[in-house]
Amino acid sequence: MFDGIYGWLRDVAVFFILMTAVLNILPEAKYRKYVQFFLGLVMVVVLCRPILALGNLESELEDMLGRLTLEEEIQGMEESQIQIDGMQQEVLYGAYEGEIENQIGVFLEGKGMEPVEVDVSIGDGSDGEILVERIEVTAGMEMEEEETGKRERELKKELSEVYQVSEAHIIVKLQE
Repeated sequence: MFDGIYGWLRDVAVFFILMTAVLNILPEAKYRKYVQFFLGLVMVVVLCRPILALGNLESELEDMLGRLTLEEEIQGMEESQIQIDGMQQEVLYGAYEGEIENQIGVFLEGKGMEPVEVDVSIGDGSDGEILVERIEVTAGMEMEEEETGKRERELKKELSEVYQVSEAHIIVKLQE
């Protein structure tokens, strides 16, 4: 118990030393408020870590941050899309599909699964935007046979939320 408290106090002390060093190194005062805001958020996480560990909320926080990061990347990709015709559009779609497949692969690895096959199909929306139409995922994971259906439904729901695709258009296959 005292080791945990000692470790937490050490982390807080190191954070405050680093925070002071970063704030003193800043060349211009106009960035100071942004850096202080970010460091304040980090400080909240450092201070709340023991509380999160007690309720096993740390892993849930990591999952939520991972999902929000994926959503932010998707939103950034959608905002920066360009209207392109012909073969250039096919190249763009291929790159977009590849990026989403890579994101899903990293997402699966973060969940302790090994991506065997990830296939994404995209198309045009009514406003000319790029939309994910279908996702097909095959992943390997060691688990009980009874858990397979539950894990597939959870994964399907998370992918549906992140990529704004109907669960009917997502196929998830988990294998041992």
